[in-house]
Amino acid sequence: MEPTSSNMAAQEELSSAPAGFVLNPFAFSVAVFVVVHVISLCIWRLFVDAKLAVWKYSPQPFGMYLFWGILVLVFIGFNFGMAGFSAFRQPVRGCIATVATIALAFLLPGVLVYGYGALDPTFTAVGGAGYGATGLIVLIGFYGFGILATGMSGWPWSDSGVKPVAGSVAQLASGCCLTGLGYFLLIYPNLTTTSSPHAPLLTLPVAIGWFYSVIVAWLTTYLIFDNWPWSMLGRKSHTALAALAGNFVLGTALYSIHLALLKWALMPSSAIEKLGTSLPVWPAQLGVWIAFWLIFWVNVAGNWPNRFSMFTNRVIRASVCWGLGLISFEIYTRWFAVSVLHEAEIVPGFGGDPLTWVDLLNFVMLIYVVYFEFYGLSRKKTVNDMAA
Repeated sequence: MEPTSSNMAAQEELSSAPAGFVLNPFAFSVAVFVVVHVISLCIWRLFVDAKLAVWKYSPQPFGMYLFWGILVLVFIGFNFGMAGFSAFRQPVRGCIATVATIALAFLLPGVLVYGYGALDPTFTAVGGAGYGATGLIVLIGFYGFGILATGMSGWPWSDSGVKPVAGSVAQLASGCCLTGLGYFLLIYPNLTTTSSPHAPLLTLPVAIGWFYSVIVAWLTTYLIFDNWPWSMLGRKSHTALAALAGNFVLGTALYSIHLALLKWALMPSSAIEKLGTSLPVWPAQLGVWIAFWLIFWVNVAGNWPNRFSMFTNRVIRASVCWGLGLISFEIYTRWFAVSVLHEAEIVPGFGGDPLTWVDLLNFVMLIYVVYFEFYGLSRKKTVNDMAA
């Protein structure tokens, strides 16, 4: 059924969240930052905190369910564009979408560890062995599903003339193929307890650290650089293919740069020595903080600045996000992780596992932004907003 002007107007009215507290852009960003951190800390205190948790499910299966929650959010919010939820008013829309996300975040990995795990011990729930293997599917899937809806603009399905729902299903199928290919090339051979289909292409720490650097490259090019340089190619098909593959090239460079930063400036030498062969995973621990600020900057802070030339705007945005990411990493590993979250020290004065905490922040932030549309808060329009 084609939408009419009347029901389109009704949907537009329904999609407008109540204004709530109207704040200037800086105060709005601070308020959202506080809301996200307070909710995340409450969840942490309930399920994760080694000293204070009411129900202790850390590191697993909490991490597995959290990571799958992020992937389901990508399905619902981006691949399917909130289809089926947009008819509801806020906050009912946000509540229903959140409940559906949490339910699927338990159901989908549950099928793997409690169902398929009986056939393949790599994914078994016995002794919790399969929780990590199942959670790592999301590392690949976040890019595999996310790049289709963002940097690739839904191509080729968006140009095929199919209906939106069919295009979303096709995106989902394509994302499954990309995720499966990446997982069985990079991750599975490092984890399987049966005969491996091939020798590992990369050790698991290198695979995680490198692939998360690819994710940071994707988020940077799409969110901060407006899909540049891939958009320079003009044709949607060329842009899509360049975005899909080009982020691997940029991600490889970022992996080397982040690893060098960690060794030379961000980590104590005693921690580097103790981590040994697991050190290559730490570009992911740094990258997740940068990813948080990239997502926050676009969705909450309005992708400031917008008043200068395109080149200057992008340089400032990237510099701010990387700078905040580096500062956050240092505050977290040197104080917050151990003193507030009660995570384990690696060496005195340095510790934590940023991937779990920051992915929790990202999950809560995206739920508040995508599902609840900042319900209860509203950003005051500026001259630049009205001009845009």
